[in-house]
Amino acid sequence: MKEFSLQAEPFNGTWVDCVCNNAISILMVHDRNFEYLPCLADARYRLFSYGNCNESIEFPPGSSNIVTPLLDLARTLDLSPYLDYETLTPDKNDPVHQIIKDCLHSGFYLFVNVDRFYYPSGVDAGKNHLKHPAFIYGYNDGENAYLLIEDCIQPSKMENYMLPYDYFDEAIAAADSGTGTYNIVLVRSKDQEQRFFSSYTKDQMRGNLGFLLQEEESPFIDPSISSVDTGVTVAYGLPMIRHFAEMLEQRLAGILNDDFEHRALAIKNPYYYRKSTVQLPFLLHRMNGLDERHFQSLTDEYKKLCNDWNVCGNTLIKYYYKLKYRMELNGIAQSEMDTLKRLLVKLYEKERVLIDKTRAVLG
Repeated sequence: MKEFSLQAEPFNGTWVDCVCNNAISILMVHDRNFEYLPCLADARYRLFSYGNCNESIEFPPGSSNIVTPLLDLARTLDLSPYLDYETLTPDKNDPVHQIIKDCLHSGFYLFVNVDRFYYPSGVDAGKNHLKHPAFIYGYNDGENAYLLIEDCIQPSKMENYMLPYDYFDEAIAAADSGTGTYNIVLVRSKDQEQRFFSSYTKDQMRGNLGFLLQEEESPFIDPSISSVDTGVTVAYGLPMIRHFAEMLEQRLAGILNDDFEHRALAIKNPYYYRKSTVQLPFLLHRMNGLDERHFQSLTDEYKKLCNDWNVCGNTLIKYYYKLKYRMELNGIAQSEMDTLKRLLVKLYEKERVLIDKTRAVLG
């Protein structure tokens, strides 16, 4: 067969990460309401530090791209209730292309770690070595290529992408770190009749809000560095928003580091999260937990919080370009810095109030 593909289309409702967004694409084949799933993610604000100093913005060479001087938000989405996973570890001499095609014909979508440096096009092609789980939903022998859904052209935007077989061979070989082995993760829906609106509960929502409020500090275990003790710590909790405001100048200085461009993902993460939670009042309304008047009022508050985080993210992007070309913090007026600090303090207060209101509704 020259061409074959499973059903899949890019999910761009809200950004979680490339694996979760593609997994949601699988679920939406049978129920498009799974687009609401990101608002049920466990999430916490976080700040990274290095060398036991909260103001530090220097990080070890080779550390993960997620280690950033900026305020970040970590999200995890448990997809195990909805999807079955199976891992294959073929021998390096096994016919990988035939294995992939056989799995596709058996109804499995695939995730395979590759190095996007070897892609023929995209932001990392020929520039950055980025180990990344490619999502394969089909192939086209006429084009000698796999059919992927990727964010390699525009980060955080999923699009259809064709990866030629020969480029795939280089990309998968580079991602195995010289071990000669690789994993293929097979994924498919547990139950094609499963429906999103019958799958979530108030207890799950209470758990999400409780997790958001949890505070914790611990060493950061970095998979990119072999040393157990990297000197990097990570602190979680709502107070991180306030702490980021208090050390804004020191943290923004980290933008001047040569490798910051690869650590910039955090800039809009709070906005992406709050964009997804705009749907929380609707989910409560669907389960008869919110009357029409309170539904509209709570939705408006979630939208305002989302818009404020969007302003914050766009301001940081503006500062990034100012600093990138002027190479000094003097490129940002003190009045601008003070305005951003006030916005962050306001965001902290809004987060607390909105969480309390939502918990009250949940009972």
